[in-house]
Amino acid sequence: MKRLNVLPRSIRGKILVSFFVCIVIPIGTIFYNYYMSSGKVVMDEARRGNEEAHRQVVGNMDDLTERVLKASNLIMNDPEFIEFLESDDDWETSYLSLRRYNNIQQKLVNIRDILLGSDAIIAVIDDRGYVHSTASGPNNRSKEKALFEALKKESWTEAAIARKGWPVWQYPYAGEIGKLTGVDEPYFTLSRWIGGSQREGADLLMIGIPGSVFFGTQPKGGGSFLLIDGQGNLLGGASPLNAEQTARLLQKIQGADEQPDAGTNDSIGDYSVTSREIPRLGWRVVQLVPEKLFWQELGGLRDQSILWLIGVSFLFSIVFIYFMIRFTKPLQQLVRSMNRLGDGDLQAYVEVRGDDEIAIVGKHYNRMLKRLQQLIARLSKEQQRKEEARFQALQAQINPHFLFNTLNSIKWMATLSGADHVSRMITNLGRLLEYTMRTQQEVVTLEEELTHLKVYLDLQKIRFHENIRFKVDVPDVLRLNAILKFTLQPIVENAIVHGGRTPLTVGIQGEETEQGLVLTVSDDGVGIAETKLKELSGQLNQDHARYSGIGIHNVNERIKLHFGRDFGLRMSSVIGEGTVVKILLPRLERPSLTDGGSFPLTAERKENDS
Repeated sequence: MKRLNVLPRSIRGKILVSFFVCIVIPIGTIFYNYYMSSGKVVMDEARRGNEEAHRQVVGNMDDLTERVLKASNLIMNDPEFIEFLESDDDWETSYLSLRRYNNIQQKLVNIRDILLGSDAIIAVIDDRGYVHSTASGPNNRSKEKALFEALKKESWTEAAIARKGWPVWQYPYAGEIGKLTGVDEPYFTLSRWIGGSQREGADLLMIGIPGSVFFGTQPKGGGSFLLIDGQGNLLGGASPLNAEQTARLLQKIQGADEQPDAGTNDSIGDYSVTSREIPRLGWRVVQLVPEKLFWQELGGLRDQSILWLIGVSFLFSIVFIYFMIRFTKPLQQLVRSMNRLGDGDLQAYVEVRGDDEIAIVGKHYNRMLKRLQQLIARLSKEQQRKEEARFQALQAQINPHFLFNTLNSIKWMATLSGADHVSRMITNLGRLLEYTMRTQQEVVTLEEELTHLKVYLDLQKIRFHENIRFKVDVPDVLRLNAILKFTLQPIVENAIVHGGRTPLTVGIQGEETEQGLVLTVSDDGVGIAETKLKELSGQLNQDHARYSGIGIHNVNERIKLHFGRDFGLRMSSVIGEGTVVKILLPRLERPSLTDGGSFPLTAERKENDS
């Protein structure tokens, strides 16, 4: 089954995919989880902030209640005020009584302004039928019996008298006292019976605070406050809930058992409910805030956070892509240079900067390209030398067809004349020429080369009167090994010509080693001097082959060109004992010529690759 390739081919594409898989997707997952889980966290935080604001509102209510209570105590415990209420003075006819009345009025105003603020109202109902108030312009009405009678009929008067001086708290109050200020809103009031009077009637004190001042700042976003007394009765405030939800809320608050300073958090319908008790009143202030307000705040905060995170992530992604492109640019240049090299441009060097891994690869590429140029140049020179060697070999064959036909004619003339020894020499010479004429065969078997060498030695024996002995010791299994034509004859001829003595014995031994086939050509001549041997071993450039013109140097070069630099000739000699030439060849069998095969120059290819 073919494997599905999902990654892009370029290194930049793979880095981008890895960045997307390892960075973008995890960060996106974190963002999603944050977006989903931050709702509860931010909602709790918003509720805690709302609870704190509610705590502050209830604290302000309790503080205002305490100040109202202090103001009532100052009035009720003031001897001058009690004396004024018990006197029968008429401040409209007596100057001293008028001054006392003005002092009482000023005290009421001072207490109001210092403790309660200008929005509050303080009223004292005098059982003589007067109403003393801090409201503007009430004095001309203080004797109006209608106001006095109306106040006497209000329910709080009986409650205040019944409580015998203990405070009576009320909300909402919308009676005659509130009308004196001209403010159209319910009041939060304190009513007390003023004790110590010797009259049979009752003097009463009322302090009123506008509802807007008492509740303070209303909840934002359409929220509202509910005021509930200790019995669970709804005293004031507009409930945004329906009747059933409101009843369930009051029942739940009534059944709750909390500490006075403890608050409760709950939700009913679409509203978040916060309840807290006013310690000095025993009443509870319930705050109702639409939960959609929290979600709006949450959405704004969360969306802002997400936008910041996305913006920062996008910025870092751009920076990452910039550095990725900058770091991979040398790789792109290296790939382009390699493509140019593949198209044959041997000058496609890459510019190398820095010392990082990519720079090291670039340096090795440039070094490889330079070595490739050197190798191609060397191969070109070796091919040229090979062609020159082949040309020299062909040049030495001075029209062998003509010479062969001429020798055949001489042979038959010698036979007809009775010169049999001349005929044998010409026959052997013809065989040599026939072997030479096979120019299309550069590689032959060792058996063929030995046969050619035997014909050549037969001619040499005639020349040297049988003073040349020839010994061949080559196993049959090695005789099919491939060898270059005219490899042995120049070496044997060199031994005969420079052996320096007769009779002379020339031996050829063959053996197989780990390196390949080793042919040893030895003679028992006078040997070669050490200095001359070093020169020959170092250069192998002496041309001693008079028949073919192919010297030992030529043989050595041909072997190296065809089989590689590991093969060739090795010479050694001892003065007075003879000379030994070792020929190292690869262990290869030549393909059959009848099959049209060609010799596999694997050794030559090995040399070129190295």
